[in-house]
Amino acid sequence: MKIKEENRDKFLSALQNINRAIKNESEDCGKMCGGLNEKELHVIDFIGRNKNLKMSDIADNIDAPMSTLTNIVDKLIEKKFLSREHSGNDRRVINVMLTDNGKTAFKIVSSKRKSVAEKMLSTFSVKEQTTFIEHMNILASSLGMKK
Repeated sequence: MKIKEENRDKFLSALQNINRAIKNESEDCGKMCGGLNEKELHVIDFIGRNKNLKMSDIADNIDAPMSTLTNIVDKLIEKKFLSREHSGNDRRVINVMLTDNGKTAFKIVSSKRKSVAEKMLSTFSVKEQTTFIEHMNILASSLGMKK
């Protein structure tokens, strides 16, 4: 399909603005949670939504090698957001769960995510929201991302 240069440039500008706005919201959330970075917030959010998880499940979700995830988890344990224990069935399996601090951070992350979604979607009618979400999924799949 043919793309007008003007539309491409407007799209790139809008995408950059959205990216910046989301990054700012993420940074605010990180500050509210005690100085966490984006990857740390993502790990806390994923564990909070899925409870007790194996390290390999988390690594798959954040698209990071196990060594990177281990560093992130070590920092979050040091900051008292996560705890780690060996599985009773297989000592090679390490389970990670939220501590009380982690649960508090998860509530903040969840609340912030909902707030951002509501801010963005509230500018559209219900019908436009549905169309917008469909288009967002089409854009993600055009870049090879799964729903």
